[in-house]
Amino acid sequence: MALGAPASFLLVYLVGILMGLLGGLVAYREPGNSIGWLMCATSLAASLVHLPAGYGYFALVIEHGAWPFGSAAVWLGAWGWVPVIGLFVLISVRFPDGKVPPRWRVVDWLAVSGTALFALGIALHTPKRLVDFLPVPGAKVALLAPLVENPLSGLFPERLLSQVQGAGLSLLILACVALASSLTARFRRAGSDERLQLKWFAYSSGLFAATLVYGAPAWNFFGQPLYLALTPLEFAGLTLPVAIAVAILRYRLYDIDLIINRTLVYGGLTAILGAVYAAVVTLLNRLFISASGQKSDAAYVVTAFVVVVASSPVKDWLQRQVDRRVRHRSPAAVLDEFRADVESVVSVIDVNKVACRLLDEAVIAFDARAAALYLTSNPASGPVYSHGRMNGEDAVEVLLRHEGRELGRLVLGGRRGQIGYSQADLRLLQRSADTVSEVLVLAAHLGHRQLTEAR
Repeated sequence: MALGAPASFLLVYLVGILMGLLGGLVAYREPGNSIGWLMCATSLAASLVHLPAGYGYFALVIEHGAWPFGSAAVWLGAWGWVPVIGLFVLISVRFPDGKVPPRWRVVDWLAVSGTALFALGIALHTPKRLVDFLPVPGAKVALLAPLVENPLSGLFPERLLSQVQGAGLSLLILACVALASSLTARFRRAGSDERLQLKWFAYSSGLFAATLVYGAPAWNFFGQPLYLALTPLEFAGLTLPVAIAVAILRYRLYDIDLIINRTLVYGGLTAILGAVYAAVVTLLNRLFISASGQKSDAAYVVTAFVVVVASSPVKDWLQRQVDRRVRHRSPAAVLDEFRADVESVVSVIDVNKVACRLLDEAVIAFDARAAALYLTSNPASGPVYSHGRMNGEDAVEVLLRHEGRELGRLVLGGRRGQIGYSQADLRLLQRSADTVSEVLVLAAHLGHRQLTEAR
């Protein structure tokens, strides 16, 4: 905890971890969506809120200047927290599709300009004024002030710098007001799915804007310590990644159920194995002390072996528990399980049911609005099996093929929530279609009746 600050400072690190984790997952799954990358940038910026100030304090006060770059760390910590505010605004105006409507690009300009002016006004202050912008308790600031150096100070009058930072803060507040208007306008034009997503996010963004409007005058005009003025903002910032997570998990905004599943599994695995490691090391060391009177490195070697052996069974158990409790399974899990079922009983399966089940499983896995299955053996022009109505919407098509011969095709309509099909999704569908094609060829050799009527 930086500089002995209140426990609320831990919220900053929690926000940074959540933003980094979710942002990395979204960027991995949807690299074209700018929200994921901005969340990663916010995670990096959140680390500059207290860490540089903490290092500078230890370097200058505790170690009496023995550690290098103490003044540089304090200088960075004085203005390094400002970009977090601007990045929150940039994320909010792009939610949920990562794009800024042309009429609301002014929000970007206000946020970027306000962030730059506010940070610049702080960075050029004299050391005495510079430390006032550290989000840390005043007692620590008083100890730091005489020890900090800022070679950039003195370039401009202090009065001018105060006006610059005031202008930047005003622009950030205007950006929040414009952001609220943009979210309201987008909500009115949104469809039912997007409205559900925006409800959670609008609540979080409104909370963030309200706490910024409170914190700015509380610190700038009423003399409240900066770290106290920012505390409500830290709580509000925590709601933003939570709101995004709710939209992802409940309304399938980015279709990353698989990644959330893996996060739960490996996060739980890390916690369990960490607890096992600590417990086994403690137990073995006590045994060695009771037997020989001293600790032994063998305790760590044995514990590492136990953790390695236990990791795989624990991971498999956690995977089963998460799969059982998470409502939506990933498309890969659904179709891979189906493909394994087909391959295991291919000699006795009903070919009609296999072909129909391919369509049903694909509809469930990808939450498609409609689907149709066509076979070349069917002389009619229509599908042999279908689900829903295509209504001329965008669709994807995979071929049922065997050794270069086309046996049919599976057509899937658009996915609910305006989610597209990735290349990985198409490869997954093609693997399952190839498995069914093998069944169709085998059925033809065994004399099975082919599908001839649409249902």
